[in-house]
Amino acid sequence: MLLLFALTAPCGAARRHARLPTFEWGLDVSAAAVYNDNILRLSGRDTRSFLSDPATLTEPLKSVDDLETEIALSPRVQWRAPQKLMLSADYRMKAVSRVRNGFTDYQTHQFAVSARPRVIGYRWSARARVSAIPSFYLRAYRDRDYGERHAARFANYEYEGSVRYRVRRDFWAEAAAAWGSYYYNSKFTEYDSEYWTMAAGVRYALPHEIRLNGSYARVLSVNIGKDQTGATTIPPSDEPLPIEDTEYGDAGFHEDEIRTAISAVLPWIKFVKTEADVGYRWRRRVYVTNRSLESDPFHRGRLDYRHVVTAGLTSSLRADTKLSSYFSYETRTAHSPLSSVPAAKDFIRREVGLQVTYSLR
Repeated sequence: MLLLFALTAPCGAARRHARLPTFEWGLDVSAAAVYNDNILRLSGRDTRSFLSDPATLTEPLKSVDDLETEIALSPRVQWRAPQKLMLSADYRMKAVSRVRNGFTDYQTHQFAVSARPRVIGYRWSARARVSAIPSFYLRAYRDRDYGERHAARFANYEYEGSVRYRVRRDFWAEAAAAWGSYYYNSKFTEYDSEYWTMAAGVRYALPHEIRLNGSYARVLSVNIGKDQTGATTIPPSDEPLPIEDTEYGDAGFHEDEIRTAISAVLPWIKFVKTEADVGYRWRRRVYVTNRSLESDPFHRGRLDYRHVVTAGLTSSLRADTKLSSYFSYETRTAHSPLSSVPAAKDFIRREVGLQVTYSLR
């Protein structure tokens, strides 16, 4: 009897393995309601100007704050490929619509493919990702070539490759490299930029369903449009220094970024599984123009610090439905030899949101 079991057990396991589907698919659909108290990231000075007289900014704003709806679709597919590989592909589209300021609506798109060994406790995975923001409204600035004010919009595209390696059962290390671009509409091509990002991170799982994440990234951005032929990129010497940023100058920069996060399942909530997370993002940006302060007052000697703190809760209402809420607090502090730069660039922005996600498998 024992001999018969030993001979038939592997065959049974093989048959069960053969019955696993070659392809599996899934779809996440989410809808969110968000309150954003500073949709254009206006400085305190600009906010006060708008509230006292909206015409002072020449923005088509109806309000500094706004309510947003965010709809996201995330289909994905997995393939049990030959050579014991698991190949995956996923796509995510998010559409953001604002109630009072529809001209600032935008979409984001992301497509990624990944590979890993098709074994329990696999040690490595690799991923390639393409992301895009086809059109994003920044501000209305004065086009120095024609002396007119126009909307400044940009398109952002980024291409990233990353690898992860399991150092031990509960500890992962990750490395990534990315290239991206910001290309502006025809009135503001002087800001066109391309950048490289190098990043490294770790993920650590602690007992009691607690997870820690941390990463560091270095960004090198080159303002490729600053010297284009036929553009007036330096203000005339007899023109007073501007009190707002316009398209002239050299916006190339180096940036350091640190991200940390902690998440944990809350054990005292018994009736529904609830996870809390807190994240912090710190950025230090140094503008690297060689131009003088007189010719490039908004970039020469400028140093920016940005901080984002986010806290959230996610509850699994059912196996296929999650309810999430979050609060985000973001600040930018600019340091410059000119007081007009912080007055135009410092801002505070808060967001609070509620999201429902439904998963199909």
